[in-house]
Amino acid sequence: MTTSEQRASRGRDMQRVTWISTGVDFALSALKLFIGMLVRSPALIADGLHSLSDLITDFLVLIINKVAHTAPDDEHPYGHARFETLGTMIIGIVLVSIALGLAWDNAARLMRGDAPANASLLAIVTAAFSLVAKELLFRYGMHWAKKLNSTLMEANAWHSRSDAWSSLVVLLGVIATWFGYGWLESWAALVVAALIGKMGVELTWNALQDLADRAIPQDIQRRIRTEIQAVPGVDNVHHLRTRLMGNEIYIDVHIQVSNFISVSEGHHIGDSVMSQLYHNFPDVSDITLHVDPEDDASTTRNANAPLRPAIISALAKYPNLSTYQRMQIHYRQQRVRLELYFTNKPDEACQHERVQAMQDNAWLEEIELYRREVFREHP
Repeated sequence: MTTSEQRASRGRDMQRVTWISTGVDFALSALKLFIGMLVRSPALIADGLHSLSDLITDFLVLIINKVAHTAPDDEHPYGHARFETLGTMIIGIVLVSIALGLAWDNAARLMRGDAPANASLLAIVTAAFSLVAKELLFRYGMHWAKKLNSTLMEANAWHSRSDAWSSLVVLLGVIATWFGYGWLESWAALVVAALIGKMGVELTWNALQDLADRAIPQDIQRRIRTEIQAVPGVDNVHHLRTRLMGNEIYIDVHIQVSNFISVSEGHHIGDSVMSQLYHNFPDVSDITLHVDPEDDASTTRNANAPLRPAIISALAKYPNLSTYQRMQIHYRQQRVRLELYFTNKPDEACQHERVQAMQDNAWLEEIELYRREVFREHP
């Protein structure tokens, strides 16, 4: 399955799970509001309004999920996965807002000495049903959040759990009211508000970290480094950087190969590294890989060594050296090592110019002279 097909399949799964959550939230909010108004229970009415906030985040997840799984385009060449992180942050802010509102309302009730709910067996049954339904919805949503590696779905699942805690508070409140201790509901609600607020702050903070290109966990980075070093031809790994976009991992890395292999072999080693990473890390979406003939992590960035045209121009000053048929250039620590191939065996005059060229040009580390052998197949 290609990356685009995987992205589309993941998007369909998220849409299905969210629509189920939306249906349950709609039914529960309608039930709690109806029963709350029927028995005149302010706590149950407030819980119904809380469930309506779940509906809002459900629709938010549906919209953001569709955007996040849109294929890359000219304006977003890396895709739209960051919208999933943005949605997680918004849900975190919603949870913090709910916590503040819940804390404010119940603190005011305690100061006024109001009873939070009227005694009602129907209210007790409704709150108990809501508690069970929201807890099951939380577990269902969290199962798929882990399976699809979606922080957005995880945030929405925790929002369902916050509604379950709210229902638990209402249940305890209406039971306490039944026995004449209605004031306990408001104290329990303050504890739940603190838990919901803590959850919202953590979700928001983690989403902000991902938006700021937070790296993936160190243990996964170590596994990536190990996989790269296991590829034949890779001498070293450095400048390994990772970042998250939604559930997708992006990797920037430099690998060091032998200084004396061909460009095509070095490129093939790089392709093998990327193939290995894509195979062993399904969440890896994109890899930027740089192939180095030396460890440029400890090499000066001052590009002092000349390029091929300047080298050819420098060798033109030496009449015997400049008769070469083929030149191979190797760079190391901003100095040049040359391999010159001649039709005939290099003579003494050519060897003398070799020494002179190395003395005249500080960037020349070594010049090796070879007779170029031409092999032909027999007819």
